[in-house]
Amino acid sequence: MQATIINILIDATCHVLATLGGAQFTVQKPRLKTDPAPSGEVTGVILLSGGVSGSAALSFQRGCVLQIVSRMLGEDLQEVNRDIQDAVGEIVNMVSGQAAQKLADVSPRIDARPDAVVMGQGPLPGQTSGVAVVAVPLSGPLGGLTVELCWREDVAG
Repeated sequence: MQATIINILIDATCHVLATLGGAQFTVQKPRLKTDPAPSGEVTGVILLSGGVSGSAALSFQRGCVLQIVSRMLGEDLQEVNRDIQDAVGEIVNMVSGQAAQKLADVSPRIDARPDAVVMGQGPLPGQTSGVAVVAVPLSGPLGGLTVELCWREDVAG
Protein backbone atom coordinates (compact mmCIF):
# COMPACT_ATOMS: atom_id res chain seq x y z
CA MET A 1 0.00 0.00 0.00
CA GLN A 2 2.88 2.41 0.74
CA ALA A 3 4.13 2.47 -2.87
CA THR A 4 0.57 2.99 -4.15
CA ILE A 5 0.03 6.02 -1.92
CA ILE A 6 3.41 7.52 -2.80
CA ASN A 7 2.84 7.03 -6.53
CA ILE A 8 -0.64 8.61 -6.41
CA LEU A 9 0.66 11.69 -4.60
CA ILE A 10 3.73 12.05 -6.85
CA ASP A 11 1.62 11.64 -10.02
CA ALA A 12 -0.90 14.23 -8.82
CA THR A 13 1.89 16.68 -7.96
CA CYS A 14 3.64 16.26 -11.33
CA HIS A 15 0.35 16.59 -13.23
CA VAL A 16 -0.73 19.78 -11.45
CA LEU A 17 2.70 21.40 -11.76
CA ALA A 18 2.92 20.53 -15.46
CA THR A 19 -0.49 22.06 -16.01
CA LEU A 20 0.19 25.24 -14.01
CA GLY A 21 3.90 25.75 -14.64
CA GLY A 22 4.16 24.25 -18.10
CA ALA A 23 7.19 22.15 -17.14
CA GLN A 24 7.80 18.47 -16.55
CA PHE A 25 9.43 17.30 -13.35
CA THR A 26 11.54 14.17 -13.01
CA VAL A 27 11.28 11.98 -9.93
CA GLN A 28 14.65 11.47 -8.24
CA LYS A 29 15.71 8.71 -5.86
CA PRO A 30 13.63 8.71 -2.65
CA ARG A 31 15.43 8.88 0.68
CA LEU A 32 14.59 8.80 4.36
CA LYS A 33 14.73 12.25 5.90
CA THR A 34 16.65 12.72 9.11
CA ASP A 35 16.12 16.48 9.52
CA PRO A 36 12.65 17.52 10.75
CA ALA A 37 12.80 20.90 8.96
CA PRO A 38 11.06 21.25 5.58
CA SER A 39 13.31 20.71 2.56
CA GLY A 40 12.28 23.97 0.90
CA GLU A 41 11.43 27.58 1.61
CA VAL A 42 7.66 27.28 1.05
CA THR A 43 5.81 24.08 1.95
CA GLY A 44 2.19 23.17 1.32
CA VAL A 45 0.76 20.38 3.49
CA ILE A 46 -1.89 17.78 2.64
CA LEU A 47 -3.30 15.83 5.58
CA LEU A 48 -4.01 12.13 5.08
CA SER A 49 -6.64 10.30 7.11
CA GLY A 50 -8.82 7.21 6.98
CA GLY A 51 -6.64 4.14 6.42
CA VAL A 52 -3.57 6.16 7.47
CA SER A 53 -2.79 9.17 9.65
CA GLY A 54 -0.16 11.59 8.39
CA SER A 55 0.72 14.05 5.67
CA ALA A 56 2.24 14.76 2.31
CA ALA A 57 4.14 18.01 2.02
CA LEU A 58 5.17 19.80 -1.19
CA SER A 59 8.32 21.64 -0.16
CA PHE A 60 9.45 24.09 -2.86
CA GLN A 61 12.91 25.55 -3.33
CA ARG A 62 12.81 29.33 -3.63
CA GLY A 63 13.61 29.55 -7.34
CA CYS A 64 11.13 26.82 -8.25
CA VAL A 65 8.18 28.32 -6.40
CA LEU A 66 8.92 31.81 -7.78
CA GLN A 67 8.96 30.52 -11.36
CA ILE A 68 5.85 28.35 -11.04
CA VAL A 69 3.80 31.09 -9.39
CA SER A 70 5.12 33.70 -11.86
CA ARG A 71 3.81 31.50 -14.67
CA MET A 72 0.51 30.93 -12.86
CA LEU A 73 -0.08 34.65 -12.34
CA GLY A 74 1.53 35.95 -15.53
CA GLU A 75 3.83 38.20 -13.50
CA ASP A 76 7.56 38.20 -12.78
CA LEU A 77 7.67 37.60 -9.02
CA GLN A 78 11.02 38.10 -7.31
CA GLU A 79 10.10 37.76 -3.63
CA VAL A 80 8.53 35.04 -1.53
CA ASN A 81 5.48 36.86 -0.18
CA ARG A 82 1.76 36.47 0.51
CA ASP A 83 1.01 35.93 -3.23
CA ILE A 84 3.39 32.97 -3.22
CA GLN A 85 1.82 31.59 -0.03
CA ASP A 86 -1.69 31.89 -1.51
CA ALA A 87 -0.61 30.28 -4.80
CA VAL A 88 1.01 27.33 -3.00
CA GLY A 89 -2.26 26.93 -1.11
CA GLU A 90 -4.06 26.67 -4.48
CA ILE A 91 -1.48 24.17 -5.78
CA VAL A 92 -1.98 22.03 -2.66
CA ASN A 93 -5.76 22.28 -3.15
CA MET A 94 -5.46 20.95 -6.70
CA VAL A 95 -2.96 18.22 -5.82
CA SER A 96 -5.04 17.01 -2.86
CA GLY A 97 -8.22 17.01 -4.97
CA GLN A 98 -6.64 14.98 -7.73
CA ALA A 99 -4.97 12.58 -5.28
CA ALA A 100 -8.17 12.21 -3.23
CA GLN A 101 -10.03 10.81 -6.26
CA LYS A 102 -7.50 8.00 -6.64
CA LEU A 103 -6.90 7.47 -2.92
CA ALA A 104 -10.63 6.86 -2.46
CA ASP A 105 -10.13 3.58 -4.35
CA VAL A 106 -7.34 2.40 -2.04
CA SER A 107 -8.40 -0.13 0.56
CA PRO A 108 -8.83 0.92 3.30
CA ARG A 109 -10.01 4.27 1.93
CA ILE A 110 -7.66 7.21 2.39
CA ASP A 111 -8.80 10.82 2.45
CA ALA A 112 -6.58 13.75 1.44
CA ARG A 113 -7.32 17.37 2.28
CA PRO A 114 -5.28 20.56 2.07
CA ASP A 115 -4.13 21.89 5.42
CA ALA A 116 -1.55 24.66 5.66
CA VAL A 117 1.24 26.51 3.90
CA VAL A 118 4.40 26.84 5.99
CA MET A 119 6.81 29.64 5.14
CA GLY A 120 10.40 29.01 6.22
CA GLN A 121 11.49 26.23 8.49
CA GLY A 122 8.51 25.76 10.82
CA PRO A 123 7.20 22.37 11.91
CA LEU A 124 4.98 20.58 9.40
CA PRO A 125 1.48 19.48 10.41
CA GLY A 126 0.92 15.74 10.17
CA GLN A 127 4.57 14.74 10.59
CA THR A 128 4.49 12.57 13.67
CA SER A 129 7.53 12.15 15.88
CA GLY A 130 9.01 8.68 15.57
CA VAL A 131 7.49 8.04 12.11
CA ALA A 132 9.84 7.94 9.13
CA VAL A 133 9.59 10.71 6.54
CA VAL A 134 10.19 9.62 2.94
CA ALA A 135 11.54 12.49 0.83
CA VAL A 136 11.05 12.26 -2.93
CA PRO A 137 12.93 15.02 -4.77
CA LEU A 138 11.49 16.30 -8.06
CA SER A 139 13.68 18.25 -10.47
CA GLY A 140 12.92 20.13 -13.62
CA PRO A 141 13.71 23.21 -15.68
CA LEU A 142 12.00 25.45 -13.11
CA GLY A 143 14.08 24.14 -10.22
CA GLY A 144 13.27 21.60 -7.58
CA LEU A 145 10.90 20.61 -4.85
CA THR A 146 10.60 17.69 -2.49
CA VAL A 147 7.49 15.70 -1.71
CA GLU A 148 7.75 14.65 1.94
CA LEU A 149 5.51 11.75 2.96
CA CYS A 150 4.91 10.69 6.54
CA TRP A 151 2.15 8.45 7.87
CA ARG A 152 1.31 5.49 10.00
CA GLU A 153 -1.36 2.98 9.22
CA ASP A 154 -4.52 3.65 11.20
CA VAL A 155 -5.72 0.39 12.69
CA ALA A 156 -9.09 2.00 13.39
CA GLY A 157 -9.36 3.23 9.74
